Amino acid sequence: MRFLQETDYAMQIKQEIIRLLTAPTDWYISAKLVRSEQTAIAQIRNHIGKRYDCDIIFMGIAPDETVDTRDQWIVTITIDIALYHLYSQTGMKDIPEHRSQRYQDALEWLRDVGNGTLTADLPLLVDENGDVFSEFIINSRQPQNWKW
Repeated sequence: MRFLQETDYAMQIKQEIIRLLTAPTDWYISAKLVRSEQTAIAQIRNHIGKRYDCDIIFMGIAPDETVDTRDQWIVTITIDIALYHLYSQTGMKDIPEHRSQRYQDALEWLRDVGNGTLTADLPLLVDENGDVFSEFIINSRQPQNWKW
């Protein structure tokens, strides 16, 4: 089950262009597109995976579900990153300026969220005890008894 659906691309790119980048027929199952999506998801996981539960974030839509519960911003930036990687296979001079800018914007947002300077409305990572992950560790040293 893939995270991105065929209909998700309609908002970002025209069908004719994506067919030129992937394959004239059955573009959605093209190996180039699948690899670009996997690369984009891995890139997002690497940036926000230590704070947010990426297994929940990247669950696809089950065939029997009627409601799309995916975070639409994550869908959008996943498409932006995947399309950038798809264009980069054709040559760096062929990447449209708006595609490059959207890719840079997505990376900047991911860096900020990953560093904790921005918060996202995404499921937080929890440990085996059910506690929310925190980078802060509070501990103390044992008291020293210097009475001799």
